[in-house]
Amino acid sequence: MLQYLAIISFLAFTGGSQALPTGNEVVPDQELVLAFVINRHGERTPDADELSLSNEQEKLKNLTALDGLEGLTNVGKRRAYQIGKYLRQRYGYQGHNLVSNLYLQDEIAIRSTDKDRTKMTALVAMAALYPPEVEQQWDEGLGKVWQPVPYIAVPLSEDYLRYYSNCQRFKALMATAKQESINEEFKPFDHLIPRLKALTGRNFTEDPLLFETLFDLLRSQVGLGLDIPEWAKPLLPKLGEAARLAYRLYFRTHEMKKIGGGVLLNNFMSLASDIAAGKSITKRLRLFSAHDFNIGALMEVSKVKSDQSIPEYGAVFSLELYKSRSTGELSVVPVYLPQAGESTAKILHFHGCELEDFCSFTKFQEKTKEYLLPEKEFYSLCNIKTEL
Repeated sequence: MLQYLAIISFLAFTGGSQALPTGNEVVPDQELVLAFVINRHGERTPDADELSLSNEQEKLKNLTALDGLEGLTNVGKRRAYQIGKYLRQRYGYQGHNLVSNLYLQDEIAIRSTDKDRTKMTALVAMAALYPPEVEQQWDEGLGKVWQPVPYIAVPLSEDYLRYYSNCQRFKALMATAKQESINEEFKPFDHLIPRLKALTGRNFTEDPLLFETLFDLLRSQVGLGLDIPEWAKPLLPKLGEAARLAYRLYFRTHEMKKIGGGVLLNNFMSLASDIAAGKSITKRLRLFSAHDFNIGALMEVSKVKSDQSIPEYGAVFSLELYKSRSTGELSVVPVYLPQAGESTAKILHFHGCELEDFCSFTKFQEKTKEYLLPEKEFYSLCNIKTEL
């Protein structure tokens, strides 16, 4: 079973961009003044769509009875804790000192999608980021080891982080992408489709996203301690390739990228522009407990140099804004942790800033302005009625 877990992880990472490993080193002339951080939740149980592809549904239902469908598993909780440890090491006093050891509401803002697995991931990560100091210990038992930290979540139907499920325009673009891609990107996998239909009862030509759904099912099974089905073992390499292509459909066109990541980018730019203008801002660590599609969308609109493999459970991507102590100039650095607790964070590069670890903020603005999408425009474009 472990060998297939290794293969699945390898397929998820295969083809990753070249990047420089980074620790928590602080460059003397560069002060971190803003970090915009988005993580994928920890390991979860299968969701309903994945379960529908399994020929071991009863066994999976029994294994997931405690956590429920798409629930955070104990392994996922440990992964979430590793996310928090990484945040503490990088942004706490051991690293860039962006946040204090004490939980201070003016230093951090946390947003989660309205899904149990992302909300639980945020809660556990914050337990690792803020083990209570004496001043904030509120009880002789639990209060000595746990500090409650609030987050916000908005309804799924109104959340720009859930663009792929609530935006009518994005759904229309995805329908076109599916139709076109089955005769283009997925043509090399024609030989798999009849066999997969016989095994799962589903027609992958009608929805090529099923390749990723099936791959996610296998990852969930291994995470639950099950071996993958015998029929899947010889197909795993090709299935992994097809799953990655399915994931890439979310970013197939310029407009899809803009809908998916434009609001996040716009929020980062607004804060960074305020800092550039000398304005005083609070909550300089902005955290988003979300999904693989959110990491991918922000990387796309930021024009990060990457082939965009499927982010693993516990992946963390950051846009970090630095200010030169000697010149006052601002720069942006993309940092990627492939999987908290299992890998080392890496400095990536932007297209147009390939030779610079610290990309000029003005250059970054110019290169990415085409993707900016104010939140109100997102609601209008997606035909979402909201009072947010």
